[in-house]
Amino acid sequence: MRHRRLTLALVAACLAPSAGAQSASFATQERDLAAIDIASTNLVVSRLGTLCLALVGRPETPQAFVADWQQRNVRYVSASAKYLDQRVAQAATEGRREQALGEIRAVVENNAEAALRQLLRDRKEDGCMNAITLSDTGALDISPKLPQYDQLEALARWAAQ
Repeated sequence: MRHRRLTLALVAACLAPSAGAQSASFATQERDLAAIDIASTNLVVSRLGTLCLALVGRPETPQAFVADWQQRNVRYVSASAKYLDQRVAQAATEGRREQALGEIRAVVENNAEAALRQLLRDRKEDGCMNAITLSDTGALDISPKLPQYDQLEALARWAAQ
């Protein structure tokens, strides 16, 4: 939970409009957190494919592995991409496009690295086998079982409007 609060604070600081700029009506802290959460999970799955597939003897490519996860979670991946694209576009109107991109990238990468450390904390081969199994069984998919599901679903509904 502490990690999620820190992430929320980082996201809010990174994506806050500059002084004097109007806040876009679409932007909320809940959407910021949901979009970053989805992007981070996407990166985790991608990194698992790169780090673990060959190690555990899986024949598919890392690209196919992450594409499979993205297809199972397409509604949320698309919503995250749409929202983050709009946040970057908003920052661009304030002359902060590159800064916003860098800040978003840093938060996503930091979250993903923390999650990977947790998933792979055992010996690398055992950790990889467990993590790949989690992905294969849908445990890394977005579902109502997640505590943040309501926020993720709200982001997907917003993106579908």
